[in-house]
Amino acid sequence: MYQAIIVAAGKGERSGLSKNKILYLLNHKPIFMHSVDAFKKHGIDVILVINKDDEKEILTYYDGDYVYGGAYRSESVYNGLMASKARYVLIHDAARPFIKDEAIIEIKDKLKTYDAVLSCERVVDTIYKDLMVQNREAFLIGLTPQAFLREKYIACFNKDARLYTDDFSLYKSVYDEEVGLVYTQNKKITTKEDISNLMPSFKVGYSYDIHQTDNNRPLILGGITIPNDFGLLGHSDADVLLHAIAESIIGALGLGDLGTHFPNTDPKNKDLDSKQILSFAKGLAKEHGYTIENIDASIYAEKPKLMNYIPKMKQVISELLNITPYQLNIKAGTNEGQDSIGKSLSIAASSTCLLRRIT
Repeated sequence: MYQAIIVAAGKGERSGLSKNKILYLLNHKPIFMHSVDAFKKHGIDVILVINKDDEKEILTYYDGDYVYGGAYRSESVYNGLMASKARYVLIHDAARPFIKDEAIIEIKDKLKTYDAVLSCERVVDTIYKDLMVQNREAFLIGLTPQAFLREKYIACFNKDARLYTDDFSLYKSVYDEEVGLVYTQNKKITTKEDISNLMPSFKVGYSYDIHQTDNNRPLILGGITIPNDFGLLGHSDADVLLHAIAESIIGALGLGDLGTHFPNTDPKNKDLDSKQILSFAKGLAKEHGYTIENIDASIYAEKPKLMNYIPKMKQVISELLNITPYQLNIKAGTNEGQDSIGKSLSIAASSTCLLRRIT
């Protein structure tokens, strides 16, 4: 009887972000999934209208019905309507993740009386037009969901549909009738600042990496070459410390692991300088609105003894990450002759990273 059409086909260009804003994590799940779960909680099936470019990432979280969107919002909504067989549709913006249970319940109830229902918010601020104060009681802020008798709403679509900024205004351009109003709040995420304000203040990442030793390669640790009779085996330069630090940053951001971004099957990564990998991770943190607060890292190696090299490592790494040496701690220890590390068959490193949201 009811079906929700969630419009998630935009590009989020106004947000100034590198990807569609609805894919960003809010309380550990993508923004669009908050709306999906809200409707399903009330037994309402969902049709998700998506941008084809986002399909792969969306399907890692979502396993329901979906269609591709169009060049305009109205085209995206129409595609969703054509995929629906429900009597009533609730059309909702994926960028409004704060939908309230009471609003869904009230919308369903009002559809028993009205063929169209608008979620809206009363205006509480003083409103001016041409510097003349207006009667704010006469104004409403349109929100979503907006609900309709499906067959009746489909008849509204024509070549001018794209001129309307929401579904209710299109409906009212055709039908002059009494409609239902549901007063609620449901902020839309639009700008980069909106995303930033929703992000956790701090994020923690951890990584552990280990590489076999190789007598035919130089030993590169912490961005410096250390005199030794063996190096480390790897597709890149095998700097296990920089790998651990970079992956701890990537992990804190929730963006997979090092292999996700630098697969060992890619010839471009052959003998890659791991300082480039660390710089990439730093760039990801900035791109997602975070800065590095501090890093605590450890190297596990039976030999060589690394104590005298740690100050230089700290200098190189802190300069790469644009942090002070006081924000970076590097420790070195052995495995007391045990396992592959203790027998100098491998060297490992671990890193814990704390990221702070840029305000």
